[in-house]
Amino acid sequence: MSARAFLDSDDRVRTTDDSSDELEDLRALVTLSRTHPSDAKQRQVIVRIDEGPKKKLYFGESFTIEVTPGEHRLHAHNTLFARKLKFAVEPGEHLEFVIVNKANVLTWTMAGVLGSAPMWLKIYRRSVI
Repeated sequence: MSARAFLDSDDRVRTTDDSSDELEDLRALVTLSRTHPSDAKQRQVIVRIDEGPKKKLYFGESFTIEVTPGEHRLHAHNTLFARKLKFAVEPGEHLEFVIVNKANVLTWTMAGVLGSAPMWLKIYRRSVI
């Protein structure tokens, strides 16, 4: 641990403990979002990281969680298709996974005739920093 000195408003020398700054550097963040313009904007996608809690993600939503640096597994499914993705995150890194419910002409044709249709699930990974 190290300490930093600074002048306060009364020109007194004060010290701060850098331990909280060191902990900030060890954090790793993961953002899961459904904001891609090619998303079909229908149905929820159920996501979770490792064995954590499941969360429903609707179009336009996103959330960020803090994870320990190291290897993790992202689970996502739209009630028909499931994806599992292994990933590693470094200390101080912020990853984003953009989850997309994809539809094509067949999807909209089936939906028009039958009232429902399959949507394919895609996951795009990018590093925010």
